[in-house]
Order: sequence, then structure tokens, then C-alpha cells
Amino acid sequence: MLRQLSEAPGTPLLLGFAGLVPFFAGAFGIALGGQAGLQAANFLPIYAAVVLSFLAGGRWTTEIVLRADAPRTGVLMLAVLLSLSGWFAVLLQVWNRPDLPFDTELAGWGILIAGFVIQYLWDRGAVRGGTLPRWYLPLRLVLTLGAVIGLGAALAIRAM
Repeated sequence: MLRQLSEAPGTPLLLGFAGLVPFFAGAFGIALGGQAGLQAANFLPIYAAVVLSFLAGGRWTTEIVLRADAPRTGVLMLAVLLSLSGWFAVLLQVWNRPDLPFDTELAGWGILIAGFVIQYLWDRGAVRGGTLPRWYLPLRLVLTLGAVIGLGAALAIRAM
């Protein structure tokens, strides 16, 4: 798998790894607490929702390009659902109140994590099916793990 990652063009590698910085910085900011923690707790889920929408939009575009005459409804629907799930997670975090029966902020972190895992599994199927290049799978694995670790750390810290 590392050999395939080394086959990836430099630009996707560089931009992909740069995109992980906010996930780790956000988790670090939350760990700091205080005003930085509050700002990071607001920033990180929004950033994660944007990235999830970006990834899902890429799959929407791939479907339209490859099957312009008859795009598959299920593929387009999954792309939209993944994108909307990220924004729903942000709304849950914004609406969190002590009088609710469960902590909607924590649910929001969980939805974001699940969204990234689902997107990875979907991309894995596309690579194996020949829709996406071989080097994309190890790149997506590393980037998904980075995003999930950052979001998981944020979830764990906010749950304390």
C-alpha cells in the first residue's frame, strides 16, 4: 500500500496532508481549553463538514463525468446525504443545550466521524472497481485516519 501511495502525484499528497493540519490544530485547540478551546470547538466541525462536502462532491462529479447520459441515482443520493450529514452534525453541535435528553454536540462529532469512514469505504469500492486511480486508496486511508483521529480526539476531550 505504501508503494501505491508513492505513486501518487505530488500535488494531491501535499494538499491532502496540508488539509489534515486543521483537524489536528482543532483538536489541540480544544485540548487547550478556555477561549481557544471554544473557538476550536466551533471551527473544527465546520471545517470537517466542508471537507466531507468536498469529498462527496468529488464523487458526484465523477459520476456525472463517467455516466453523463445515465448517472446512477444511488451514487448521487449518497453524495448528497454524506454532504448533508456533515452540516446536520454542525447543527446538532450548535443546538446543544443542557435540557436535551442527550448531548447533541457529542452526537455531532460521531456523525462527522461516521461520515468520513463511510466516504472512505465508498472510495475504496471505487478504487477497486477501477473508477479512481490505485494511488487514491492509500492516500484516502491516511487522510481519513488523520481526520478521524483529530475528530475522535475532539470528541473525547469534549466528552470529559
